Amino acid sequence: MQNQVKPQVEASLKAAFDLANLSFSQVERLTQLTLEQAKVNAELAHEQLTSALEVKDPAAAMDLLKSQMEDSAKSLAGFAATAFELTQEFQAESAAFAEGHFDQAHASVNKTLTENLKKAPEGSEAAVNAVKAAVDAGNKALAEARKNAKKTAELAQEGLAKLKEHAPKAAAKAPARRKARA
Repeated sequence: MQNQVKPQVEASLKAAFDLANLSFSQVERLTQLTLEQAKVNAELAHEQLTSALEVKDPAAAMDLLKSQMEDSAKSLAGFAATAFELTQEFQAESAAFAEGHFDQAHASVNKTLTENLKKAPEGSEAAVNAVKAAVDAGNKALAEARKNAKKTAELAQEGLAKLKEHAPKAAAKAPARRKARA
């Protein structure tokens, strides 16, 4: 029995490390995005302060304030959109990973169970048939649950797409990385 379980434990450990690496990759991407946005924010603040020092009259100050608010909002919206896209990518990657690992583990468990049922002692046919029926029912329930989960995810994506259509238009991506000033 230990020889049958060992490969499953090793596969689970490998999957855990793979998922951890996937998570670390996401943290790295979000950290890089945040650092780039901090640099953009610092340069934007510098430009805004420089422009504010050049203001001569109240009308120009109001125009500058309006322009600065728009620039800041676009920058923030671009950052939020990119962060959302990264999060969506990670969710899709981790869901595909988990689903693949689960499918593999589920198939392995079903195979092991079937092999063990073949070795059942004589006179246990009724119990074996009951276990087989339970496994089949479980597999059907699992398939139905996965189908419903996918449908729910699709509906959520449609809802987000409709929400994005009605949201104010902003920068599609975070501002490009700017060169440091000398």
